Formats: sequence, structure tokens, C-alpha cells
Amino acid sequence: MTSSQQKVIQYYSKIGSKIGYDYLLWGSMHFGYYPSKKADICEKEAQRIYQDLVAKNLTLNDQQIVLDAGCGQGVVSTYLAKYYGPQVFGINIVPFQVKKAQALAQKIQVQDKTTYKVMDYSHTKYANDFFDAIYTTETLSHSPDIHKTLTEFFRILKPGGKIALFEYTIAPDSDFTAQEKEMLDIVADGSAMVGLKDFRHDAFTKTIKSIGFENVKVENITDNIRPSLYRLYKLSRLPYQFIKFFGLQKYFINTTAGYEYYKMADKGLIRYGIFTGNKPV
Repeated sequence: MTSSQQKVIQYYSKIGSKIGYDYLLWGSMHFGYYPSKKADICEKEAQRIYQDLVAKNLTLNDQQIVLDAGCGQGVVSTYLAKYYGPQVFGINIVPFQVKKAQALAQKIQVQDKTTYKVMDYSHTKYANDFFDAIYTTETLSHSPDIHKTLTEFFRILKPGGKIALFEYTIAPDSDFTAQEKEMLDIVADGSAMVGLKDFRHDAFTKTIKSIGFENVKVENITDNIRPSLYRLYKLSRLPYQFIKFFGLQKYFINTTAGYEYYKMADKGLIRYGIFTGNKPV
């Protein structure tokens, strides 16, 4: 196991991460999408709309074989299997999350449409040209080598197959103040986002194209995600005052991220995009 993989497993195994994802996000590893850009629906409904966006961007149907690369606890993959019908393979390097995904699939009775394995999305065991579609939901920043990961996606995707990557990008270092850069680095390190610095505004599409994908596009949905970010900001605002006063940010990563990343997104230092493309036929 590599050091970057160990960091990812350690981050998700922390009690703070488990509580946060299970009780604040109901097991999801992604934000919600608010069509009106206002908090006029509940967070759970916004998460469902987000999951529908995954299906829409991949044009999912029940004849497809799909990869959820970094599947978390199976919330997105089980939803897509249930409501859109594809055969979904979910891979994740965090063993306890894979077990939770399997249990969720059993609970909502989509175990015949889902398969979960402990596997690194940069080094999969799938054959060439195997999947009709591949998606990620806020997981690629854990990759220590995004070129290697995307090259693996390209290999296992069928000609004409689609990708939809729901991911963050960040501004150049020069746009951050010294304090903002320090907080960015603390959260990135503490949450095992070892590859975050490779996701730069207006440059990630070039990275995707360099692998060989075509028709690469990005849709900036930061404003639609903002109510989700603000919700976490409000929850973190009070405890963060104590954390900041005592300089304990690296010990309370998720609270620090909830507070600091919202402010950065408000200034355009962090964006949220949907990156799509396809493997040439």
C-alpha cells in the first residue's frame, strides 16, 4: 500500500469523518445541487438532483456497464442502479466503505445490479474497452497522479464511452493570500487530497484532452453547489472560532474545510465543475 493510499484510508477512518459523512451528509460523499442557486429545497433533495445530473451527463440506460471510480459508501451507485438500471461497478480503496456500499445495495435491493471491490482506480483489474461510462464524484483529488488515473480510465472505457467527472478546481497559488494558502494546504493534507494542486481553473480540461479524450467540456456549477457549502459553513462557524483561536485547524480538518473553503469559493478561489468527454470511436 502506498503512503497516499494510507492517508486516504486514515482520513475516512477518523471518527470526525465518519460522523460528518454519516450524520451531516447521510452517507454521501458529495454536495447537493440547487437548480435555483438558492436553498429553497432540502439538502437531501439537492443530493438526489446531483445524482440525477450524473445520469444525465452520462446518458445512462439499463444496457450500460458503468464504473463509479471512488464509490464511497455506494450512495450514488445504488441510486443510479435503482432508478436508471445500468450495471454499476464501484471501486474504492477504503475497505469499510466498500462493505457499507454492499450493505446498502442489499438494503435497497440492487445487489444484482451492483458490484463493489477494494481497488485503486489508477490500477484497476478490468479489461481494455470494458465500460460504457465512468464517473467520479469529488474523488479525483485523492489521486497522486491524475495523468495515470485518467489514462487508466481511457484504457478501460469502450470507444465512444463517456466520462463525467464532478470535481473541484482551484485558482493559481498567486491568487491566494498567505493565510488562504496555509488553510488550503492544511485541509488538502489533512483530508488526503494529495492531487488537489493538479486541478487548476481553466487547465483541467487540457489535462483531460492530453490523455486522448475528445469533446471535452466543463460546466461551472459552483453557484448551484453554494447552498451546500453555506450549510456546512453555518454549522462550522461557532466551533471554528475556538479552533482558529487555539491554532488547531490541522486537528479539525472537516470543520476547518467547512469554514475556510466556503469563503474561498465565495472569492472564486475554488470552483466546482462537471467535466465531460468521450473516448474516440
